[in-house]
Amino acid sequence: MATRKRRKITRRAETSRHFLLSQADSRKVDESPEVGAERVRQTLTAAYPDVRCGADFLTEVLRSIGVDRPFCALWIRPDDPPETWVHAPGSDVLTGVAACLDEICRSDDGVWGVAESGMLIGIWPSWSGAQGLDAAHRLQEQVRQRTGRTVTIGVASHPTLDYMPAAALENARKAAEHAAFFGAGSRAVFDAVSLNISGDKYYERGDIPNAIREFELALRMDPQNGNVHNSLGVCYGELGDHEAALEAFGRALSVDGSDYMAVYNTGLIHELRGDREKALAHFLKACALHGDVFEILFQTGKLRLEMGDSQAARPMLERAVRLRPRSGSSQRLLGDCYAQLQLADNAIDAYKKAVKANPGDSSALSALGGLFDEKGENPDIALVFCKESVRLSPDNPLFRRRLGCLYLKLSRLEEALSEFEQAGRLGQDCAADIHNVRERMAERS
Repeated sequence: MATRKRRKITRRAETSRHFLLSQADSRKVDESPEVGAERVRQTLTAAYPDVRCGADFLTEVLRSIGVDRPFCALWIRPDDPPETWVHAPGSDVLTGVAACLDEICRSDDGVWGVAESGMLIGIWPSWSGAQGLDAAHRLQEQVRQRTGRTVTIGVASHPTLDYMPAAALENARKAAEHAAFFGAGSRAVFDAVSLNISGDKYYERGDIPNAIREFELALRMDPQNGNVHNSLGVCYGELGDHEAALEAFGRALSVDGSDYMAVYNTGLIHELRGDREKALAHFLKACALHGDVFEILFQTGKLRLEMGDSQAARPMLERAVRLRPRSGSSQRLLGDCYAQLQLADNAIDAYKKAVKANPGDSSALSALGGLFDEKGENPDIALVFCKESVRLSPDNPLFRRRLGCLYLKLSRLEEALSEFEQAGRLGQDCAADIHNVRERMAERS
């Protein structure tokens, strides 16, 4: 079996104001394919006219084994598109895999059939997971020799925790998705990592309760799995249960104090609770542990900027932009940083890239208009940017005041007065601007 890889995923990185980090990238693993038991049965009919399929097969096998007896199940999924298995009756690939599975079952008192999804499954009474993993290896070798193709196999045994016997097939499917994480031709036994990947999939679909259930089951299997503690904390963070999230991240750090994700996530929760000093301390520690993660650099630079330290924010944001140059949010934040440092040309360049990445970024558009105005460049272009920012965000008082200032410079007094008055109603102090416009309007009269 392949060595476990360490990867990370970013949770909704471009659609949320914050990021929560976890390790297993479940989005890079497709769900087990489904072609339907009936199509597979029809394909196998010529070679195996009595092949059993679907829920009836599972019910019959479990009844014959007995509810109190242990058993092991294998879930076999193709590494090629499943359509290549069933494109025509007598498919050489599917029939070849079935032949290999049938041989192992006959030699080791197992039974095989077709799951409702169309995947082949094998069940062996009294076998352990280790025996199932050995059979999976043998099966893969035989399939490769017979067909020249590879299959990915998940192994699960009963009893496991307090799962019902019928759950072993679903657990074998989860183990197959765990194996697929390592690439074609892999195999894995159902364990805490399988549940972590399953939980990640629920999370990505927005099903937080089921994700939490999977992570909690994973911790029953492996209480010292820091990655699962971190994943559980991510879920609590998404639910807004900051106390539970901090406890989960704390348990992850008790397993591995150098887990940069748990350190960073702890900081993020502190920031969401309004404790910027604690948040910054954790962000900086995460940077020291792993300084090339976009989310950590972005969030650290953002917090530095919000706390008024634009000089310290600059290298963080520049590194974040180098890691992800097409991120509109990071380009805009870098533009804000340059603007605070009075580096107008750098800021304009960053804002232009932000708008290219996200034409609907009203903040970058308004800032561009303001900078063009400050530099005395084409006022019509500055006006276009500021008008578009107001169109996109009509309730932003700063954007309206900037637009009003441009109208005033162009002597479009009625339009300037309208923008200043609306900005004032939205909370911007525009009393002096309004007074100035009205004086000029009186002079013109």
